[in-house]
Amino acid sequence: MSQILQSNLVIKAKLAKKEEKQQIFLAIYLCFLLVLTVYQDFPLVNMIGEIGRSPIILLVPLFALCEIGLLAKHKRVMHGTMLQKYIFGFILYLCFISIAYLLIQFIQGSYSFGSENLLGKAIKVLIYFVLILLYIRHMQLVFSKITSFKTLYGCFLAIVTLLTVIMILELMSMPHAFTYLHAGSNPYWRVRMLTSESSTTGSIVVVYASILVYLAKYLNSFGKTLTIVYASGFFLFYLFITGSKGFMIISLFTLVVTMIKFLDFRKKKNFVLLISVVLAMYMFITNFSAGLVSSFSNDIENYTSSYTRMGTIIIALITVFHNPLGVGTGAYLMYFDKYVNDSISMMSHFYYNTFGISQINAGELLQYSGSDKNLGVKSGFFQWIMFGGLFAVVFFYLLAKNLIVKVKSSSILFLALVFILFSMLLVSLEIKYEIWLLFAFISLYLGKNDIDQPKRSGVSK
Repeated sequence: MSQILQSNLVIKAKLAKKEEKQQIFLAIYLCFLLVLTVYQDFPLVNMIGEIGRSPIILLVPLFALCEIGLLAKHKRVMHGTMLQKYIFGFILYLCFISIAYLLIQFIQGSYSFGSENLLGKAIKVLIYFVLILLYIRHMQLVFSKITSFKTLYGCFLAIVTLLTVIMILELMSMPHAFTYLHAGSNPYWRVRMLTSESSTTGSIVVVYASILVYLAKYLNSFGKTLTIVYASGFFLFYLFITGSKGFMIISLFTLVVTMIKFLDFRKKKNFVLLISVVLAMYMFITNFSAGLVSSFSNDIENYTSSYTRMGTIIIALITVFHNPLGVGTGAYLMYFDKYVNDSISMMSHFYYNTFGISQINAGELLQYSGSDKNLGVKSGFFQWIMFGGLFAVVFFYLLAKNLIVKVKSSSILFLALVFILFSMLLVSLEIKYEIWLLFAFISLYLGKNDIDQPKRSGVSK
């Protein structure tokens, strides 16, 4: 009997050791994935196009192997969430509408736009969406296999520390910071971490800092307080060194929405948060508003970025007005070119009536006419609206509603989600994997009721 007990103890010890090794491996692997998520200026873009701007594309074989392994083991699709179902449904719709509008173009004798084959373009864009779905599924799979929230906390703490170090080194070696890690070697005078430009970094800082603070609730009071201070320092450090106007504006909008949410003074916690938000808004307005207004005035008078962004959004809106169901992922090239002049005309009237500017600098926007290079809406939200029309509007509504309901119990993730939802108006969504990381995290840990998988035994602290 004693030999049997001893044998069982030995077996349990071996299993525990094996489990410990697996958890260490998963932690290292998650850190690797989190770094790749941040890296959005991968030199592979110079060889295969925009989809190679993120190294996540290199993980497709691994994602596929995991999917095949899960399917072979369980005989059905596992780890499904409402987030995944919404994206899968959107992909199916895009396939349908893309084929329909490609057929319309083919009937009219149009098979390409410039050097871009319409069918090839449709397939390439759809790959972005499939990759997003695979990324979300893979991240949720890795999260579900890690049995300790403290391990997750350690992973995010390590990456936040790495990002802080990168920002410091960039400031020290600007404008030639880490040029060998970027797609281009031109000097860059702002902090961009591992992305292509400063305007794309704000969402990374918000997502990683907010998840780190959320996970700190599983620490003792001292560890939680220290984490909040550390994450706040990380955020404020970025806030004071970034030159991104979009980040400043979205931060202000997020503070306004948060203030409205916490207007209920009956709860002491809400009152404290409201006072904090008001103070933050005051500091923001007093410290950044003058520079922000000056920067916008400079843009309007001398540069084309404001006109280009607004012009491409108008093109998307005109397209959907004439094609409420969207135009798909291939034929959109034709419609983009078709409505460029209409967009410039509408902007000219707007700026003249609003600002008294008689002539706008639409040179960059005019370059899109007849060209197939970098042709797209300078807003992820409106680009997807152009692809999917009213169905895309429904998709975004259901997605936002589902996630907002889940984060009601977490103030920090509510803040992060509001910021990201606003960010979707300004940044492209195809390779902004930190956005999908946040959505995957919220969907898994704050919405377990909609997870289509066997009930988990729980996650240890």
